[in-house]
Amino acid sequence: MRTFLRTVWAIIREISDENAYQRHLVYHGRKHSADEWRRFSDQRFARKYARAKCC
Repeated sequence: MRTFLRTVWAIIREISDENAYQRHLVYHGRKHSADEWRRFSDQRFARKYARAKCC
């Protein structure tokens, strides 16, 4: 049961971008803050929506 719950929790963290944010902090050597989360989110959404999709 614990393994199942850990797996579900890991999936939720991946879907909600928490894992990506943690990787971002480690890669850039920064600490968590509201400003850093905002910067991360803005960059992520800008990249996501800058790529136009056809049809």
